[in-house]
Amino acid sequence: MDGRAGTVASLSGSDVDTLYAELGIVQEDNQKLDTERHWLLSQGFGCFVSAFSQSLEFKGSLERIYQAYRDVSYQVGLKDGYSSSQGMKRTETPLYNSKAKKQLTKLDEKFSGQTPTLLVKIADNPLMSLDELKSLFKSTDTVSGDSTSGDESP
Repeated sequence: MDGRAGTVASLSGSDVDTLYAELGIVQEDNQKLDTERHWLLSQGFGCFVSAFSQSLEFKGSLERIYQAYRDVSYQVGLKDGYSSSQGMKRTETPLYNSKAKKQLTKLDEKFSGQTPTLLVKIADNPLMSLDELKSLFKSTDTVSGDSTSGDESP
């Protein structure tokens, strides 16, 4: 009889029952982990993208960048002769913003360098349960922080 067979033979009935109970718990945990992994891969990343893209943080950043692009385009139009056709100096034209290009560059850099609040919350709590993660995805109010606000508006 080798060493393992002797060890197994020396186990009492209650020890065997305890081992089977622990094996059942481990199997249940593995099943749960497999289910959670499947959800993360099949739905979780999509939920993250959806929650982030619907957040006020993301929409506000895009709106400010859109407005800055619009302002820069307006300035280009003025520069190309729009203001002279109306007999006004460029700086007297309504909506003229001499800082538009700088503001656009600043907003673009800020947007490119920002980490979404939702991702920060996930990274700050790497041991959060799947239920907590799902509730974070469902609640876009949790990502409504405005990390790109500032004095960029004309």
